Amino acid sequence: MPVHALARLSARHPILVVATWVLLAVGLTVAVRWAGPGLDQVVAVPGSDSAAATEVLSAFDADEDEATVTSTVLVASDGPVVEQRAAVGELVAGLRAVDGVLAVDDPLTTDPVVTTPDGRAVVLDVRTDAAVTVDGVALRAAVDDARTAGLDVGVGAPLVREVEPPGGTRTSELIGVAVAVVVLLLTLRSLVAAAIPLVNALLSVAAGLGVLHLLGHAVAVPEVAPTLATMIGLGVGIDYALFQVARHRTVLAEAPGDATRESLARTTARTTGRAVAFAGITVALAVCALAVTGVDFVTWLGLGTAVVVLVVLLASLMLTPALLALAGPRVLPRGATGTEDPGRSGWARFARRVTSRPVRWGVVCAIVLGGLAAPALDLQLGEGSDGDRPVGTERRTAYDLTVEHRGAGASSPLTLAVALDPAATAPDDPRLVAVAAEAAAVDGVQQVGALRLDPTGTAARATVITTQEAGSDQRPVVLADLRAIQPPAGAEVHVGGLSATTADLSERIADRLPWLVLGTVLVAALLLVVAFRSLLVPLKAALMDLVSVAAAYGVVVAVFQWGWGAQLLGLDGPVTIESHVPMMLFAVLFGLSMDYEVFLLSAVQEARSRGVDAREAIVQGVGATARVITAAAVVMFAVFASFVMVDDPLVKMFGVGLAVAVLVDATLVRVVLGPAVMARMGERAWWFPARLGARVPHVEL
Repeated sequence: MPVHALARLSARHPILVVATWVLLAVGLTVAVRWAGPGLDQVVAVPGSDSAAATEVLSAFDADEDEATVTSTVLVASDGPVVEQRAAVGELVAGLRAVDGVLAVDDPLTTDPVVTTPDGRAVVLDVRTDAAVTVDGVALRAAVDDARTAGLDVGVGAPLVREVEPPGGTRTSELIGVAVAVVVLLLTLRSLVAAAIPLVNALLSVAAGLGVLHLLGHAVAVPEVAPTLATMIGLGVGIDYALFQVARHRTVLAEAPGDATRESLARTTARTTGRAVAFAGITVALAVCALAVTGVDFVTWLGLGTAVVVLVVLLASLMLTPALLALAGPRVLPRGATGTEDPGRSGWARFARRVTSRPVRWGVVCAIVLGGLAAPALDLQLGEGSDGDRPVGTERRTAYDLTVEHRGAGASSPLTLAVALDPAATAPDDPRLVAVAAEAAAVDGVQQVGALRLDPTGTAARATVITTQEAGSDQRPVVLADLRAIQPPAGAEVHVGGLSATTADLSERIADRLPWLVLGTVLVAALLLVVAFRSLLVPLKAALMDLVSVAAAYGVVVAVFQWGWGAQLLGLDGPVTIESHVPMMLFAVLFGLSMDYEVFLLSAVQEARSRGVDAREAIVQGVGATARVITAAAVVMFAVFASFVMVDDPLVKMFGVGLAVAVLVDATLVRVVLGPAVMARMGERAWWFPARLGARVPHVEL
């Protein structure tokens, strides 16, 4: 259905459309609560050595009870832990009484007693029912009682999710929305007008997240995907509706007195709906490009975000016109008598100064942006860990206790997987003894656990503890040396586990990132060629978007890798930038940057269609859109920046990177550098070969 037809239908039946979206959002939210979120954190890199290890270890998975999940709880004391046998026993009893917990092993009751090497801690294996939600309240109570008794307790994954309080996600959403309310009221000067973008964003994001959570029951949607999708969904949901409201107010102020609210809503949809649809589809395509990695974890980070963006886009094309039709002239501020001439606004006067001296303004802007982007030259990727989280969080507590009592490498163990042909009959098979000896001899290996055979004797596994923690410079060397082990005939060795998989993911992303950048830039440029029938304008737009991404990379490196101001974000200091962060930031930022470019260029093209020359068209385009684009950018900045309150450093990185890029893009890039470059190009910016023009379809935004 064409965009204008969808909007016309919504404007004709506004109450029905609004009611439908309310019911959809509520219904999907209830369905998610009933079915559960359905998210996971499984990371696999097809074709890698870690994937081969997983295939070997599947023999164990087939034999083990899939209905149970095992987590570890480390319990430590100031002195020998055996002297705290009674207190540990009370914790074990408390854990066993928690609904959803099937069994808890107490190493202090075995013969011999099993403790950590320093004798001050013991590791409890807690098995839970995979089909039952663990009673988090009772679990926290048992842990708190043990801590009150003087024990240090660290709960490992995945059970830690039931112990740790929410990491600030809801608070971030509320702060972002609160700032958005203030910005919208100051920009639109009408409570009714300000409410429409908020209603559009909240209902559409709720519906989109419902779809995403339910989709997680069928595919591997990562746990962080809903948080990322919420950040982007709220931002674009408010932005798309804000652009429509602004355009509607212009139409309404210029309309004859007897114009109906339905016809005005249709007019608004017709003039801005296509631009909104184009921008939303561009964002969705950009994040979908993450599928080029071939890694489900990264792919569904992108596809999950795209799902929410497309739901938000659909709401913007239906719900916003319906709300505008219901609001009628109440979207106008009191005392409004007409609209300001775009060529006489304050932003237009500023654009006229920029375009009159494009080289000077362009150079100054390039220097500022270059300074922001410069730290990106020192970008170093690695493997993050719970040691990057703020002190006092449950995951950080478990990490610190593990490192203190079991060694740095115990926080991220590797798994040695051995395939055997012919099958072994006992763990003392000479092939296994030889492999274990070679692994133990690798420099940087602290301990190689006992090799355990699967029931068929065709596979064996052992846990390898290194002397280095995840993210250290020597960890990749140790991993490579383990994988270089030359096993005896009849044995094949692979190294897996989460840490090894993360290393393989880094290598895969390094190989695929150039293709992602090239493919995304080419697709976006081709879309702009079709939309604006120009060759230089799309090239300029793509380069400007890359500038915004580079500035975001630079700030992320300075804050997180160098630690500049990290304490202000609740971190102890520098943290590791994980391998998929730059790729995900690029896809999202490129799509969002293209949003503002589409809206600005649409206004410039509209001015040109009225016969205005190239330079004056830039002035009028900036004058018509800069105020709204800046307001939209401030809203997005507030939404993204508010997520730095979340404990997860990964979310903090996305929040900082997205916030900085959006603010830089909507101010320095879109209002200064972009107009300066276009003014320098003049009429040549809109040159289009006649032969190509006859073949390219005409799309008017």
